Amino acid sequence: MKFRFKSFVFVNLMMSVCLGSSVFAEDGTADGRQGAAKGWLVASLLTDTGYDRAGAEPQQPVGQGIEAGGNRIEAPHALFPQAEQAPAAQVPKKSSAAVRLAALLGGSPLQLRRDKAPRVEANVPDCLLAPAPPAQLATYSKYDQADKSRSTIDPLAHKKRKSQVQPIRNSVRLLTNVAYAKSATSAVAEARAECVLKSLDSWARADALTDMQTSDAVLSRDRWVAEAVLALHEVSQKVELSNERRANYDAWLRKIADSTIEAYAMRLGPKSRTNNHRYWAGLSVIAIGVVLEDQDLVAWGRRSFEIGSCQVDANGLLPGELRRGSKALEYHLYALRPLAAIARLHQVNGSAEGLKCFDGFQRLQQTMQKAMKDPADFERYSGMRQKVKVSETSYSAALQFQQLGI
Repeated sequence: MKFRFKSFVFVNLMMSVCLGSSVFAEDGTADGRQGAAKGWLVASLLTDTGYDRAGAEPQQPVGQGIEAGGNRIEAPHALFPQAEQAPAAQVPKKSSAAVRLAALLGGSPLQLRRDKAPRVEANVPDCLLAPAPPAQLATYSKYDQADKSRSTIDPLAHKKRKSQVQPIRNSVRLLTNVAYAKSATSAVAEARAECVLKSLDSWARADALTDMQTSDAVLSRDRWVAEAVLALHEVSQKVELSNERRANYDAWLRKIADSTIEAYAMRLGPKSRTNNHRYWAGLSVIAIGVVLEDQDLVAWGRRSFEIGSCQVDANGLLPGELRRGSKALEYHLYALRPLAAIARLHQVNGSAEGLKCFDGFQRLQQTMQKAMKDPADFERYSGMRQKVKVSETSYSAALQFQQLGI
């Protein structure tokens, strides 16, 4: 297991250096240059319809009271430059010979020139597999345990934890970047979908993330699983899953879902059972339930949404997250994201308004939209100036606020 984890870390270190390459570029340029450094485009898993978005504006990465951040691996890069158009074929000038031939055979020189320039198709991209995360993981909180608000980071604990989790984050981000990349042709879309599935095949064989040995590892896993399974749901719309693949994913993902439910029922404390951790767990489990068509798992995810939405007070705040001191606003935003994703998933399969306490979720959404523009009211509620660091590029396309209607 130690050798496998060291190999996983080494591959990820190399991948973090190479993520900015044009390995997934659809086309090279006509003069032989490498793929141009154009921003990659994403296709949303979620539809653009939904609950009332009147007056909502896309969240800006930098605004009053909001500081954009993110490390190099999470920054925008040119993984998927747009295909460049080939220059138009040069049509030969009409010659007197062509005119005379046309006069003999009837018609015009243009009618005789039937052959068209060959159509330029986008090249199918190479597949760069996302390394499988380890099966076992034991991590510990990055926060100073003496600070009850969990808003003060312990530098040494943070450094140690990051060395363990960054390779996993890298793999998840590579997987989701490929899953949501916009493709010029159906052949490219299917190739990318198959690439994602090949990565997930290896994750399933390795029992990735099935044995979380500490509470922090359980809590960390929820987001990674949610993003990976949402990507699986996305690509399964483009490539039909074989029965063998479905069986492998079922065996692997059910272990994760069952251990998540067991942890929140037995191992984790009362705060984690009702705060942002539970909402991310709910998103991971409901996503698995949708993919496996398991209504019991879907119901557990729906219950997680209701635990959060029913706590929202008249001011649109979550009391548990309000106790996070100077990071209260950041925790609110972190809690809002999985709640919004669960609501949207539920909406796709029915009606989001049918969720219990949906009005509470709407109040939270409206308060956060206002706080992202001006945190003054929120700071008055919390009693502290807020330190917020929001990096939308650290989330997959399906979980970015603009895609969630926030």
